[in-house]
This record gives sequence, structure tokens and C-alpha cells, in this order.
Amino acid sequence: MLRKHQIHREADVLLSLLHICKIVITALFLLLFISRSAIAEIKDDKANRIVSGIISFTHWPGLTGTPQLCVFSSAQHLSLPQNKVPSAVPFSVVYLSSESELATQHCDAVYFGDQTPEQQLELLNHFKGKAVLTLAENNAECTVGAAFCLIFKSDHTLFSVNLDSLARSGVKVSPDVLLLSRNGSK
Repeated sequence: MLRKHQIHREADVLLSLLHICKIVITALFLLLFISRSAIAEIKDDKANRIVSGIISFTHWPGLTGTPQLCVFSSAQHLSLPQNKVPSAVPFSVVYLSSESELATQHCDAVYFGDQTPEQQLELLNHFKGKAVLTLAENNAECTVGAAFCLIFKSDHTLFSVNLDSLARSGVKVSPDVLLLSRNGSK
């Protein structure tokens, strides 16, 4: 009888250990998921700060109001809140669900998501004769397409400048911003 009681106790202890192991493993998976989400938010925050900074130091000739940033919904790293009235950022944000919406919006700046540099060039034809700042996250070479290209590394985010595109854009950007491009914009 004593032996049977001891076996039941050992079984109860093993079951308790099994439950504790399940809880620990679940907690580890949750921490891993939360950590990856936190890293994504940090990356988005860096993209938000870089884009906000570039726009803040940009001048559009003839613009009297607040500039409007049009963001393609395919953007993965920018998470600025959409707004119709001026907020804490010195510009308004509108998200575009398709490339055809570009023609219906008044965009002073455009943030490209998964559009290739060639698609960016094609879409820029909508703005012939208008001053428009262009930024992209899918253009690491930054030799064709957008004027500013965000480059996402595992430990930091930086940006590059396509001086030819910037010169054709019609906007004036502070030289201080240009000095921060590539290695200095971490």
C-alpha cells in the first residue's frame, strides 16, 4: 500500500512538472513574439522619425499650407497616423490603397512601399511640373526613382539621397539633411 501511495505522489509530481514546463515554454514563445513586435515598432519609429525629419527640412515653392504626405499602403516600415487636420507632425498623412489613387490626391510628398524603382519613375510622371518630394523603402541602390531611399539594417535604419531625382523634384531640402545621408543617419 505504501508503494502504491509513493507511485501516485511521484506521478503527481511529474504531472506538476509537466504543467510547469508547458507554462514556461508558452511564456518563452510569448516573449519571443513580443520581442519581435517591439523590434518592428522600433524600426517603424526610426522610419517615422527619418521621414518626418526630411519633410520638416523641405521647402516647397508656392506651398502656403501644410504639406500632404501620400503613403502607399504597401509600405511596411512607416506607421505615421493618417490625419485630415494638422497634428504633432508638420504635415498631413493620407494612405493610398492603389496606384490609381495617386491621381485623385493632392500629394506634396510620396512614400513608396513595395513599388520597384522603375514603377516609382513611372508614377512620378503624374507630377510633371509640380514640386513633389519622393521617399521609398524598396530602393536600396537609390539611383533611379525616389529622391530619398530608406535602408533598413538589422540594427539601424539609414537613408540615401538620389541627387538627380532630388534636383528634378522641384523641392528644396536643407543641406544639413543631405549631410546625414547614408552613414550618418543611424
